[in-house]
Amino acid sequence: MSTRSTARFVRYRVMAHPDGAFRVSATCMNGACPYVVSPTEKADTVSRAMQEHTASTGHAVFSRTIEDTAVVVLADRAEQERRAEANALEYWHLGGAAEDARANV
Repeated sequence: MSTRSTARFVRYRVMAHPDGAFRVSATCMNGACPYVVSPTEKADTVSRAMQEHTASTGHAVFSRTIEDTAVVVLADRAEQERRAEANALEYWHLGGAAEDARANV
């Protein structure tokens, strides 16, 4: 049995994970002010909290952090299909459903 490797250029792309959600938080930037809005998926809640803080203190500058869950995927559809076929063949060769059944016992 011999092993063979092939070097080729594979393109990836980074995108937002379809099951992930954006989370927003904010921190008041006025000197030593400790005001922080905890991360939440509701951006309007953070905006409202920042407005209320500004109204009560006069502090108007905030550092806002927006984060999401990212996923890296193959950019080329043909490469996606080739790898799916290779993985399915390897899965079958290693026992496929029989391996799953043993793991679930």
